[in-house]
Amino acid sequence: MDIRKIVFFLAFTGTYFQAQHSEVQEALKKCRKEFNKKTCLADEDKDSILFYLDNCPTESGPIENRGCPWPDTDKDGILDKDDQCPEIAGPIENNGCIWSDTDGDGVLDKDDACPIIPGLPELHGCPPKKNDCKEYREKANIKFQKFKTDYADIESIYDKINTIILDYMMKGYTKTSASKSAYIYIKYISNNAYFDEHSCYDGIDNEYNFLITKFWNKKALEHAHTKYGKDIYLSTKLSYEDLNALRAHNETLDYIIKYYDQETMKIKIPGKNKSTIGANFSMPIIVTFINPYLIKVEDAKKEMIISYEYKDGQWKSYKK
Repeated sequence: MDIRKIVFFLAFTGTYFQAQHSEVQEALKKCRKEFNKKTCLADEDKDSILFYLDNCPTESGPIENRGCPWPDTDKDGILDKDDQCPEIAGPIENNGCIWSDTDGDGVLDKDDACPIIPGLPELHGCPPKKNDCKEYREKANIKFQKFKTDYADIESIYDKINTIILDYMMKGYTKTSASKSAYIYIKYISNNAYFDEHSCYDGIDNEYNFLITKFWNKKALEHAHTKYGKDIYLSTKLSYEDLNALRAHNETLDYIIKYYDQETMKIKIPGKNKSTIGANFSMPIIVTFINPYLIKVEDAKKEMIISYEYKDGQWKSYKK
């Protein structure tokens, strides 16, 4: 090894340990101003860390956490330092995160042979074949009607967070040089995302459609339109007939249908500034519902994912 590197290493090491020693001395000095010497040098919690260096002097904890016990914020038995979802309780088998049910059929993805297609538990989460469709659709409709009843007030709950999320996701975009010609792109309505002619599943996720129109409702879309003055594109292609069928008793769809574009078969809410279509000019926002009270918001361009959970009457966010 070069002699100059050795000298530099020794000098750096000496400086580091001198700084550490100074910090320890300063901590002891500070402690002595409040307590006597005996207390400062005691180890009441028997964790081998002296009182004046122990951030939790009455609770035993490891030296790596300055004498404090490792927390378990979500009380799932997995310490925060080992928990991939420290704020949301989940099993150890999934690293402290809850198991997802992407298609909302009540069968967890880990046990679901068709994780993106709603199905029946007795068929391992897959829909039955065509000849059994009547019973399948009756059950699906009963399940959906119950879902709507159970979450009849969900729109008022989403109104507490939807515009806040929008404003947060828009930060940064409004300051770019291309922002004037940029447009907001929102994932909206599931329609024939998957269709198998041999299966009863028609590709429409009714629960998702119900929730997304309650989340990105008329109030939220008008907020985006008024505040940012940008074109707003909703992702899914729909025939006018399909959109009209979904529209029944839905104020949001009553609002957006007037912006339906026959040529693209999409909804475009025009802004003040004309947008330039293309990936470089899009401001994409994707909302995924783990369940109605636990959502994941993603901006693929910024590679940013934030989870929001509604608990005890308020929304909490957890950034990944």
